[in-house]
Amino acid sequence: MNATLAVDPTASALLDPAASALQARPLRSWPASQKEHVRWRMVALHQDWVAEWLPLRDAGAREPEVQVIEAAGESDAAASWAFASASRRASGSGAPHDAALLAIGAAMFGTEAAPAVAGGAHPGRIADRIALAAWNDWLHRIDTALNGFALAPRSAAAGASAETPSHAWSGALQLRWPWCGGLWTLDLPHEAVAALLGSAQTIPPEPADRPASSPKERLDRALSDQPVTLRVLLEGAELNLGQLQGLRLDDVVPLAHRLDTPAIVVGTDGQQVCDGWLGQSEGRIAIELTRLATSPTVTVSPAGASPRPLPSKEEKS
Repeated sequence: MNATLAVDPTASALLDPAASALQARPLRSWPASQKEHVRWRMVALHQDWVAEWLPLRDAGAREPEVQVIEAAGESDAAASWAFASASRRASGSGAPHDAALLAIGAAMFGTEAAPAVAGGAHPGRIADRIALAAWNDWLHRIDTALNGFALAPRSAAAGASAETPSHAWSGALQLRWPWCGGLWTLDLPHEAVAALLGSAQTIPPEPADRPASSPKERLDRALSDQPVTLRVLLEGAELNLGQLQGLRLDDVVPLAHRLDTPAIVVGTDGQQVCDGWLGQSEGRIAIELTRLATSPTVTVSPAGASPRPLPSKEEKS
């Protein structure tokens, strides 16, 4: 008996295709390697700007501790700045632009830069113009790094907070690091992070963990524990049968090897590697190794001990 159960489609917990297209959202996240790349980009940007505008005495700002945090909650701006000391803000003006200029002026000249006075010369106007140029350059550098994503202070974008959600899987990142005596905060949506990394389609995958390679060593040190066998060959003696029959203990058999001729030193492959002079050292027979006076003239079979002359050019042909 075949039976089917009638299921009410409205009782399903899954969305139908039409509802999915309207309500579903992608789940985005960044691996640790890409977060580290974002952090490195901001460190390099900060260091380049500091090297161009701030004096050398402000060395602490050259190596900022950039924090890359997964954004949570609503992101109400692309960029913001908050200074630890309220005295850095101009009296009667809490605008982020003015606070940033005062902070830059204090970092440049050691004192708070006074606002420019309209009409007539003022000692602070040159400092104000320099601080403004540094501020504009700072914003331009960030704008270039983000590939055109506009920057806005938090106060200017507070009304748009509902339009820029940064839930746990939105792919938004928040960057924080010390900047001119305060704290610079940069809230980046997923698209801005992708632009900072280069392109959302060309972001390389996180590389697999690879075993750390051993550091390189000098060749002589790397081979220091590898034994090498050398064989020292001398010209032998030729005896006839009668001489062999007459040999007794303590007899001295002269070799054909002359005293003014070096011995032949060969390697494990039978090829001559150098010349050698017999001697003694610490109660043992020793050999002094010297460079070959001429090209190698003999080769020895690894299993045998009798030297063979190397073939001449005529014999090779």
